[in-house]
Amino acid sequence: MKTLITNGHRIDAPGSSLSGIEVVLYDGEPVSRKWSILGATHAFKAEENGREVEYCVEIGTRWLGFTATCRIMRDGELLFSDC
Repeated sequence: MKTLITNGHRIDAPGSSLSGIEVVLYDGEPVSRKWSILGATHAFKAEENGREVEYCVEIGTRWLGFTATCRIMRDGELLFSDC
């Protein structure tokens, strides 16, 4: 699982899962849930500092070692990437 603290909020993005279920958490609450073996794109909106922001969490697969990759963006700006 990847965890990012940004703007005082916590985003938890899943790693690889044998079940294929990916759940993205925002401040501990589920905001996106998808089934995928190779990865999926999770989009959700949240209110921060009185305005609505849009997050995009991309989960992928790194074939060498079969591990998960993750990119997290807020309003199109890259916040985290381990790709």
